[in-house]
Amino acid sequence: MKKFESFLLFFLSISTVSCSQFPDPSPGNYELFVSDRDQYPKFSPDGEHIAYYHQNSESPDAEDYPTGLYIIDNNGGNRRLVLRGTHLNPAWSPDGKWLVFSTSGVLQKCKIDGDSLITFKENDLSQYSSYFFPDWISSGTEILFDRAENIEGESNLLSIKEDFTGLSPIFGNIIVAGRDPELSPNGDRLVYTKASGDWNGWRIFAMDTTGDNDLMLTENNSDNRSPTWSPDGQMIAWSKNVRIHVMESDGNNQTPLSYGVYPSWSVQGEIVYSHANHDYSKEVLYLIGPDGSNRRQLTF
Repeated sequence: MKKFESFLLFFLSISTVSCSQFPDPSPGNYELFVSDRDQYPKFSPDGEHIAYYHQNSESPDAEDYPTGLYIIDNNGGNRRLVLRGTHLNPAWSPDGKWLVFSTSGVLQKCKIDGDSLITFKENDLSQYSSYFFPDWISSGTEILFDRAENIEGESNLLSIKEDFTGLSPIFGNIIVAGRDPELSPNGDRLVYTKASGDWNGWRIFAMDTTGDNDLMLTENNSDNRSPTWSPDGQMIAWSKNVRIHVMESDGNNQTPLSYGVYPSWSVQGEIVYSHANHDYSKEVLYLIGPDGSNRRQLTF
């Protein structure tokens, strides 16, 4: 009996230490606690709709809200499923008729009703199966994206024509360790994130499409991700340490708005993003003004 009691006390002491070391839910660590997730929201060109990826935590997958690519109206209503499965980083074509996205690291596109699914294929698809964060340029002629792996002598930022031909370094520029490119609305500047051994975390850069005037916008050792242009190209929204920020296009006046990730700016000037709901059980979508006002939840 004494041996059992000693073991029980030891087990309880270990459990107490383990529980005390595990953090309580907070806005900055919500990803440790959420189950279902609404992620990678992207406004349509007219600002009327939002495409996003929903991950369902149930097994088997729930039939009423399965894992997949979805579209909702900008007020959160009229949810419709585009494609079932893990389809990340959706982006709209300029005419609003197509979505391009990453499926297990492979680029695909389809019409917004899920029809006409097309896959980007190469001579050796197994060698390059880590393409993410596609984004259509405003003319509709090209799609920009990144490659997760660093391959010596090759660029991480790439582009293809809208018909999935003509793979090449982005605007002919070799950019190593770059991720998540997005072209400014007037087409003259590129914003992207970059990692380096010279600093911790990810930093945001902007440069001319010629490769000139490459400017570091976030000179800190934080986790700076998901930069996106305002409709007029004067501002950039991004996520810094799980908090949405905005800044001027030259990096000045960096201002926090709200906890969250994956911002996307609408032509009406509002920002949609992901974060936890009130009890940290789900990751949902929110809408907020560029000054931090009128924050409201869109998905539940």
